[in-house]
Amino acid sequence: MTSPTVLLTLEEPHQLEVYGNLLCDKGYETLMCLSPCEGMSFLEAKAVSMVIVSQGTPAFEGRPILERSRQLHPTVPVLVVARVVSMHCYLEAMDLGAFDYFELPEPQKLARVVNMQMLRCALAGSMQWDRLSPILKS
Repeated sequence: MTSPTVLLTLEEPHQLEVYGNLLCDKGYETLMCLSPCEGMSFLEAKAVSMVIVSQGTPAFEGRPILERSRQLHPTVPVLVVARVVSMHCYLEAMDLGAFDYFELPEPQKLARVVNMQMLRCALAGSMQWDRLSPILKS
């Protein structure tokens, strides 16, 4: 049985490495992308359990991935992490279907948010419990 897969697209290499390594250590298969274009390719080619995209500037770089994810996989949760908090981007993300929007959280907080959202998906039946159970036990 494969682990749940998180697509993580952040343009800041250090943050991508920190978050990606932590999620891998927690037992998630983590697809790490430095560009929205690369993230879009993974999104269209791989089955993912959760998507995390960045909003680094008011241009909201992760918006295309959020939109495409909602089209391809409407039950897959999308989290937006922001380097620059913008009310406009927050409202846009929520309108497009993101389940939450955070200013770049501490790595452990991000891991808790991912765990809780995966648990919600398992309880709602959109993910197999046996894929998630070993991760939550660790």
